[in-house]
Amino acid sequence: MRTFLFFFLMIPVILRAQLIVPLTAESFPDATIGAPTIYDNASVMEYNEDAAVFIESGFQSLMVQEIVWDKVTIKVEVYQMATPAAAFGINSISLLKCLQRDTLTPFDCNGIYQYQAAYGNLYISVSNESGSAAARTHYLPVANAIMQKNPQQVFKLPVPFTQPLMNKGKKNLVFVQGPVGLQYILFPWQDLFTGIDFGMFAIVLANTQSDIYFARIQFAAPDGMMRFLRLAGLMQGDVPVPNTNTNDGIYREYQQVDYQTIYFLQSQEPWPISAVISADK
Repeated sequence: MRTFLFFFLMIPVILRAQLIVPLTAESFPDATIGAPTIYDNASVMEYNEDAAVFIESGFQSLMVQEIVWDKVTIKVEVYQMATPAAAFGINSISLLKCLQRDTLTPFDCNGIYQYQAAYGNLYISVSNESGSAAARTHYLPVANAIMQKNPQQVFKLPVPFTQPLMNKGKKNLVFVQGPVGLQYILFPWQDLFTGIDFGMFAIVLANTQSDIYFARIQFAAPDGMMRFLRLAGLMQGDVPVPNTNTNDGIYREYQQVDYQTIYFLQSQEPWPISAVISADK
């Protein structure tokens, strides 16, 4: 499976793979620290049944460790991804029943059985099978220790996802980079990306009349953009049109950002992109 990397958001060069620094006895003197196990693209397929979406997103390596206290065993998994956006994407499609959000980083989730976070180009998971109160007290200290040993720059969302209206739906924001990732999100667009290489930030915004699906999509090539617009019903002949109502009554609109990037909106009722991306909402 090919991996598609998109850098319009993060840095101008590919991040080189670096070794993930594991925890040591000095990190938690009152615990037993297991030796780290490292997985690559081949072995991670055997370790994780969802590895395909990691590889599609730019997986580079995985470090796994166990930390044992008296009656508590914590599993630490640190996935190194190619870009911060990829780490954010894996985190965004993995969130389940967060008790707390944005604790150690702007993009994390602390739950009963697991703490998970996107931290730079790392996706971090700290988990315990029982989810006991004793286990949960270790999640944040362990995650923080990993972050201290592997310092990263904080990922910043691209425009327009930092604006007030977008912040209201922040928990619904996802990032995917291919057909496997599309299977993990509740967006009715699988048929619009057939044969297209892309990277997409997408969000669902609640509205009084109907939900609004909005995305920033970067295509690997301009012809992919044109194919997408045709599949979305936003072409008349060979000419793109700014909006349309499909045969089943769905409103769609697009706005070009650059020669490979568009904003795309879908809703049951007409709703302009300009109203969604306005900074003063």
